[in-house]
Amino acid sequence: MTVHRLNLLSTPRGRRGLFAALYLTEGAPIGFVWWALPTLLAGRGWPIDRITTLTSLATLPWVLKFLLAPAIDASLSRGVPAKRWIAICQLGMTLALLPLAWVDWGARPDWVLGAILVHAIFAAVQDVGIDTLAIRNVPADELGRINGFMQTGMLIGRAGVAAGSTLLAATFGRPGVAVLALAALILLPGVVALSAFEEPRRQDRAASLPPLSSILNRKVGLGVSIALTVAAGFEFFGVSAGPRLVELGTSETRISLFYGLIAPAGLALGALAGGALSDRVGSLRATLAGLGTVTAVLLALAFAASAPALSQAIEGLGAFAVVYLAIGVLTASSYALLMSLARGAYAATEFSMFMAMTNACEAWAGFVGGRIAAVDYSLALVALSVAACVSLAPLFMLKKFSLISDSA
Repeated sequence: MTVHRLNLLSTPRGRRGLFAALYLTEGAPIGFVWWALPTLLAGRGWPIDRITTLTSLATLPWVLKFLLAPAIDASLSRGVPAKRWIAICQLGMTLALLPLAWVDWGARPDWVLGAILVHAIFAAVQDVGIDTLAIRNVPADELGRINGFMQTGMLIGRAGVAAGSTLLAATFGRPGVAVLALAALILLPGVVALSAFEEPRRQDRAASLPPLSSILNRKVGLGVSIALTVAAGFEFFGVSAGPRLVELGTSETRISLFYGLIAPAGLALGALAGGALSDRVGSLRATLAGLGTVTAVLLALAFAASAPALSQAIEGLGAFAVVYLAIGVLTASSYALLMSLARGAYAATEFSMFMAMTNACEAWAGFVGGRIAAVDYSLALVALSVAACVSLAPLFMLKKFSLISDSA
């Protein structure tokens, strides 16, 4: 009797479940390092300058992951499956955290720093592996929905770990319990997901690092330009939303509700809608629609913020939830677009470069917007929304030079 092994990569529904599960294992470290860890460290007597130094250093592997991507491309061209990279990284992520379950965080900051850095390196490379697996194995007309399910899985992992870590640490009186729970959340879904699919064997070319001339081309240049600008408006809004809610007199309880439930739900629903739209009308049109929607709602908020009467009546959790819904649409559709641009032998390298530029966009938009907002918050919303519209030029150039189809 022939036994047919489950392969989630073989069906659209299986692919959605697979990448949602894999991205849940990505969201868990992000929720821990950037959301839960600062709170846990502060509770162990760490000063704010040391905490922010640690989180800044932990960000570097994600910013610099494109430097390792060529090695991944070279190994994949030799026939090494992306699944092997993902498995090694998930094991490395888990093992790197285990010392934190037993050491005294207050007395051994060196152990904490070392463990988090090693963990972040494995997590960043895992991210490259999962994205490359998707680019190489998901049909082009499914990339939108796949990105929607990826973002939903990531948000569930991020929010669950952020809330659960602080709750476990408070309940048991030590952060080590939260670390063990995080390690299990990374490893167990990953083991289940990795055992439920097989990649088709490929050998595209002789194993070698991609030549610079293959990467620095018009298509990649336009993708970099889009990644560096398209999210400028919502990246500024994201870093300024909390302080703005405080300025409006929103209670800490309501702000916690917003970040713990309303914002993640809005992002997830928007991502699923944006992914479906991208597969229906094409990622280019969907990205343009998402950009237009985000720009419109941010400009409406800017108008409300400029008038005190309107600000009190319109600004608040409901309006901010609408913004996060629009952000989810643009995120899923623009990521699907960038994945389409990165399809090919050097997918890992090219898409990692695009993602590095999205991190750079977050950095420059927050920096510039914060300085404008110190003078006038509504002016900052307008300025960064207009800056995001600079991406219209490379978006239309993709169509002009036929570098991407305008249909699904």
